[in-house]
Amino acid sequence: MDGGTENEVKNDGMLPADASNEEVNGNGKEGVPAEMAASDPEENSGSTKGAPVEEEASSEPEENSGNQFPGVDYITSEDLAVKKHEVKEQPISHEESVVFEIDSIDDNGPPTLHLKTPDGQNTSQEEDEAEEDKSTAAPAAEGHISHEESTQLLQELLQYRDEALQQRSLLQMKLAEFFHKKAGDNAQLDRDIPVSEQRQQYEKDISILTDLKQQLAADSETAQQQAEELRLKSQEKLNKVENEWRAFAALKQDVAVAALSGCLGKQAGQAKVEATGKLLQHELTKLRLKHIKLRIKIHRLEAELHEEEEHARNPLHLQFEQLQAERLELKKHTEKQNEECSKMQKKIISSLELLSNVKEKLFWSQMEVQAQREQLDKVETTVARKRDHLTRTRQARNGLLRDNLRLKEHSGTVFSNGRRKKKLETTS
Repeated sequence: MDGGTENEVKNDGMLPADASNEEVNGNGKEGVPAEMAASDPEENSGSTKGAPVEEEASSEPEENSGNQFPGVDYITSEDLAVKKHEVKEQPISHEESVVFEIDSIDDNGPPTLHLKTPDGQNTSQEEDEAEEDKSTAAPAAEGHISHEESTQLLQELLQYRDEALQQRSLLQMKLAEFFHKKAGDNAQLDRDIPVSEQRQQYEKDISILTDLKQQLAADSETAQQQAEELRLKSQEKLNKVENEWRAFAALKQDVAVAALSGCLGKQAGQAKVEATGKLLQHELTKLRLKHIKLRIKIHRLEAELHEEEEHARNPLHLQFEQLQAERLELKKHTEKQNEECSKMQKKIISSLELLSNVKEKLFWSQMEVQAQREQLDKVETTVARKRDHLTRTRQARNGLLRDNLRLKEHSGTVFSNGRRKKKLETTS
């Protein structure tokens, strides 16, 4: 512009509060070059909400140490008309928007920019899901999660946050350099245009920006209504699924108790089912925590891989990294196989010990059987000998009985003959 700051246009009187962002430091006033449109209606309170365009017009220059720098990029009416037409044809969505925010900082610090991309939004959504999983799994995992696991998870989360902050700082530096270069390129064009034309162009740009803001507000309200409807539907479906899951769990428990009550009893079967349910819940909690850790690790590795692909495009380096990753994976696989092998060896050793004990017991059992068989043979020989003796004794008894009968018969005949003689003697 002509004459430095005497012809500068004040944004505070014509733009809304969120049209431009300026920060006053101890060294002077620094104008923000441009601010991208915010697609999320709920941003940080420290950051200022921007209009839904890629660049915002501002004609106020910047004075610092005697040098004048234009504070904003110059935007023509044709560019704004084209951008307005593009916005009308393709509404801005939460997933496809890129948001640059300017944080409120201390008086002596440089301005910082936040970069939000679809990947970052997905990452934040996944982190929210992970926190929800942790919150749902926390009541069941009380008393089961050790302090060491919690400390390790906290350290991993802190490390992931530090890496994200470093990446954000690099992107902010790149954006600041880009805006500074672009502002320097358009400085000469701003000086050659008269003030009246700039004011007219500025009013046109403001009207276009107002229309775009109204359209963005309407689209945001529609999107919020749709999001609320979808949230209610999802909540209804979630409640329905939870009710069905509770009914299924109760039915499964009743069936399990009925199946186990036949062999263990009702109380014992119910206790066993409850113990099994607690064990499965504990295992599910462990798996959820492991899933959260692995998902965080995957995000960190993806970020590292993306950064390495940007900074190092050497095919040999990429091949080396791939080989290194394969080597690490092979090493992990080998360690896993070694662990399984050691477990199998321990099982084999325990099985051999058990087999040796069984063989020893079998040997002593065979020895006892052999001794009992020998004793049985001795008893059988004794029984056979006594049986022969009994047979001979019976035969002798039978002979004596026959002799006794013969003697009785002989004594009977002698007695009868004596009586006859006595009768004859008496009669005679």
